[in-house]
Amino acid sequence: MSTTNPPSLGTCPFCHAEITTIDVILEYETDSGLAVYAECPECQDVVNPQ
Repeated sequence: MSTTNPPSLGTCPFCHAEITTIDVILEYETDSGLAVYAECPECQDVVNPQ
């Protein structure tokens, strides 16, 4: 069985851990594009990946 890593959305602005699509809590469209909030797998904070 092959495993693939989920796509990265950026990093946590607090602890700099990688945020992936698995961590997404909320995703919505704005006038300027897609906004995403995710739970950081390291520090457990809800963040906007950078």
